[in-house]
Amino acid sequence: MAQHLRIANTGVVHRQVGDWAETETAQDIRRSLEMVWTTDRPSMTMIAGGPGIGKTTAIRHFCDSLGHDAIYIQAARGEGTAWNFAHALANLWGHFRPTFNCLSEARDKIAQIIGGSSVLVVDEAQYLHQRNGKTGQTGEAFEWVRAAADTAGFDVVFCGDLNLPNAINAMPQLRSRMMRPVVIKQVSKADVAAIVEGTPFATRKAIDVLFLVAKLHGGLRNVENVIRLASLFAGNGYPGIEHLTAAIEDMKLSPKGGM
Repeated sequence: MAQHLRIANTGVVHRQVGDWAETETAQDIRRSLEMVWTTDRPSMTMIAGGPGIGKTTAIRHFCDSLGHDAIYIQAARGEGTAWNFAHALANLWGHFRPTFNCLSEARDKIAQIIGGSSVLVVDEAQYLHQRNGKTGQTGEAFEWVRAAADTAGFDVVFCGDLNLPNAINAMPQLRSRMMRPVVIKQVSKADVAAIVEGTPFATRKAIDVLFLVAKLHGGLRNVENVIRLASLFAGNGYPGIEHLTAAIEDMKLSPKGGM
């Protein structure tokens, strides 16, 4: 069992974990996002993956690069009907938010505001696949977004967990529109290496250890949290495997069978 180390004041500044990292997953996602953005017609794509693979980080980085041309919104569990999502979109404009009395009016007003030269990025989009208690329809919010996109001519990116592909595939009118969909089930060792690049943990042994942690529920979030704690354990010293091991144990992330 690894020795638990006392957290010390750190005086050594390394590359900040959590900064943008050019992982293989991020490159794959960006390829699809850029394809949708640069094509000469309104397009859609889907980004799906397990927890902690870096989906949200990648799409937020893409949105930041486009500035006002990208509109980012996160769907919420239990609020995925078309009516609720239309109101959530309207709320993005604060005091200037549009008001409407029906979904068709909401579609027209939202379409007018977004316009035809923008991309709408919907994170946690699996929550749009929700049965409407009044109409009994499942996934009507997806269809409402598609209709709004067709009205204005803007691009759409649906991003979500591994339930999203099933939701999209259940609607042929959406499935046929997906341009280069990306589905990533788990973190790769190459992604872990990209996360630790430029840090004291960019060694083969440290990457092997962190990859075991990354395969647990939480993915790259586990890696970043473990590195932060290991760096605190190291204090003014140079972080090593013993600090990683202590951090993994302290966070109760030790893989079954040991490391």
